[in-house]
Amino acid sequence: MRNARSMRIVGVAAPYVWDVVESVIRLGRQPICVDNVGSADSELPEYTAESTVVDRTVEFVLGTGSAGARSATAHAVHRSGWTNPVSLVDNTSTLATSVEIHHGAYVNAGVVIAAKVRIGCFANVNRAVSIGHHTSIGDFAHIGPGVTLAGEIVVGAGAFIGSGAVVLPRLQIGIGAIIGAGAVVTKSVPSFSVVAGNPAREIKTAEEWDTTCPYCVNN
Repeated sequence: MRNARSMRIVGVAAPYVWDVVESVIRLGRQPICVDNVGSADSELPEYTAESTVVDRTVEFVLGTGSAGARSATAHAVHRSGWTNPVSLVDNTSTLATSVEIHHGAYVNAGVVIAAKVRIGCFANVNRAVSIGHHTSIGDFAHIGPGVTLAGEIVVGAGAFIGSGAVVLPRLQIGIGAIIGAGAVVTKSVPSFSVVAGNPAREIKTAEEWDTTCPYCVNN
């Protein structure tokens, strides 16, 4: 039965959506999975095609995980008339009272976030991440499972930090930068650079893409 306690999850083609489903359930809400591309798992709860959805003013979150996928999905659903993106924080995570979370952001299970942290629009903080105080996470940034951000770090919009990476304090991770899994970052990373290793070193450059939030640009 659909009711006011339901939560729409839009963009559900990637397997990562099952983590989002679990977070919604743990909050005591009913997930309704809306497929906007036609290739999602039909076993998802309350699976429905976007073409059947009339009211697109209801609260919704995204089911995609990576930085680029979340950006593409956010722009697509904005074009198709979805107007009310909200943040989602798994209730197994621990957040300081001063944490600032913007619309569309998702904080997965087991995350610990210290004081004065900002999580940008549609950013994704995956399982068991630790974020130190006074850190800023840009729009669409993806923080992979088990990442440690030591504190006073600026992560640029659209940056991707791979599983288990460690970023030392007071560094800047540029817009669209990519940090490989398990890397130890000891110095700031330029925008659209790809780094890996311990200590992390630049191995190539990444393709530039639009990291702006469509819900902010058009308001």
